[in-house]
Amino acid sequence: MRKLPLFRIGKNFRFEATRRLDDGTYDGHSFTAEVVLSSPVLSPEGFVVDFGDLAPLKQYIDSVLDHQILNAAVRNTSNEGIAEHLTGWVRDNLPADIVSVLESVQVRTGRLQPPRLASFAAFEASHHLHGLREGHPCGRLHGHSYVLSMPVSAVPRFGDVPVVLRNYLHSTMHGSVLNEAIPGVNPTSEHLARYFSQWLADRCLSGGDGSEVCVRVSETETSWAEYTR
Repeated sequence: MRKLPLFRIGKNFRFEATRRLDDGTYDGHSFTAEVVLSSPVLSPEGFVVDFGDLAPLKQYIDSVLDHQILNAAVRNTSNEGIAEHLTGWVRDNLPADIVSVLESVQVRTGRLQPPRLASFAAFEASHHLHGLREGHPCGRLHGHSYVLSMPVSAVPRFGDVPVVLRNYLHSTMHGSVLNEAIPGVNPTSEHLARYFSQWLADRCLSGGDGSEVCVRVSETETSWAEYTR
């Protein structure tokens, strides 16, 4: 059976905290909770979920976990236990349309590492989104420092994909207003990931062997969207 294309998005929430160990010592870290949501279909605006709708989770993390001793709020303070705690909070406190597309919550310690250089291309561009509620900040013209990436494991298989992408992004997307550079596309991260995946496929630069191809677009250091053909 042929698999449906899949959209996935991720949002990172960082907090600084410590946890008391059984021997009475403390284990302090910078923590990152990554919430991943996935769906084969998008909202009319072009979202799996509007990242802004995850704001209550950020407020909870900031008020309960950030700069705290985690034992006071979390029964199991291992990374897995914190992830389980946050998963339960999401299911109990966020709307059903978010819970229904929740894929996972993962917690990591330490500073986030940048992507491997061989697997990504960057560009600077502006955009504005249509169909949003009145007053939504993304409805105003604004800009992002975008990073477009593919899994590192895919780069050798697809040869010069990073070079081709960088050349295309520099000549067409860098410094542009994406609404004009890609006519007819409401340039959410999800739509951009699908657009670049199709752009590669049209040039036989991905998926020619029938394998799944994933393209990730990141607008900010804390968010990303993927499209898998």
